[in-house]
Amino acid sequence: MASNTTEGSGTHESEEGHTSLTPRRTWSNVWEHFQKDLVDVDGELKAVCKYCQLKLVTKSGTSSLRGHIANACPAIDSAIRKRFQASMSKQPVDTNFVFDAQLCRKAMIKYIIHAEVPFLQFEDHYLQPWIDTMQPTLIVKGRHTIRSDCFKKFEDLKKELHTELQSLDSRVCLTSDIWTASQNLGYMAITAQYVDAEFKIKKKIIWFKVLEYPHSGFAIEEETMRCLTEWGLRYKLFTSACEELVRNHKHELLFEGEHLHVRCSAHILNILVQDGMTVIHTAIKKIRELLKHIDSSVSRLQMFNSLAKGMGLASKSGIYLDIPTRWNSTFKMLREALKYKAVLNSYAPKIF
Repeated sequence: MASNTTEGSGTHESEEGHTSLTPRRTWSNVWEHFQKDLVDVDGELKAVCKYCQLKLVTKSGTSSLRGHIANACPAIDSAIRKRFQASMSKQPVDTNFVFDAQLCRKAMIKYIIHAEVPFLQFEDHYLQPWIDTMQPTLIVKGRHTIRSDCFKKFEDLKKELHTELQSLDSRVCLTSDIWTASQNLGYMAITAQYVDAEFKIKKKIIWFKVLEYPHSGFAIEEETMRCLTEWGLRYKLFTSACEELVRNHKHELLFEGEHLHVRCSAHILNILVQDGMTVIHTAIKKIRELLKHIDSSVSRLQMFNSLAKGMGLASKSGIYLDIPTRWNSTFKMLREALKYKAVLNSYAPKIF
């Protein structure tokens, strides 16, 4: 029983008239969806679809086979079709790829910072086994090492930014913001805005610190000057939205700061609204204290939701509390309270 081999075709023809594929012809994943043997139809070799039994010509390559599986086959399962379509969109594997553990570690740190992944997640018992299925030589570090790597990345980026700011031929503009968080902690953020060597406008947060009470002009000035000294920007300022800085350090600005103090419109608006709300200050305080009372206990919140449900209102998983120094948060709190006005009026006599 002899078999004929067609030179260069990559096929072997058996006495039954079927032609078996050699490994050279089956490197493409499309062959997983066709029968192993080609069939001779009127002297022309064709591949047979496993799902619909359609016979397709293969002598010019696998493009017709791919198109059939990806779009035309009426009998293929939709999940199989989607997986095949996804594989077609992937770039070919680089056969010269060499795994670099250090490069992988650096890329992982970038991902952790960008996605805000908790450090503790890297000590999950199922993480290393999952990594082993893809790259057995990669050993996942513990949370303390990951944390150290992230801080090192932060310091490296800070040095790069410091070098860039020091090399500027132009000056830097500052904007600042101060607020009190829901934990009653005060924060101060300072943003530097400048034009780089390529004439692109850049904006970088260079200071983000807890600001101790009281938030006086002196405290704000002291924190701002600490920031400018650390970044070497005391004599590189052009404009500033920080009034205390301009008032006390005019000599360090162009034109004694006379024309370069940009007042913060959001801050002015907040002052105006806060002044207007003094008329209803007592009412706001009562509403705030009542909402705090409800939100401070699970049983109280359950009672509130029970009353709300009885009045046809949606229950709440938590009560929104404002930050008194921010008018927009107070507005949001009052807006929510008005929706539940009847509930609050019914709840208050039960407690007070």
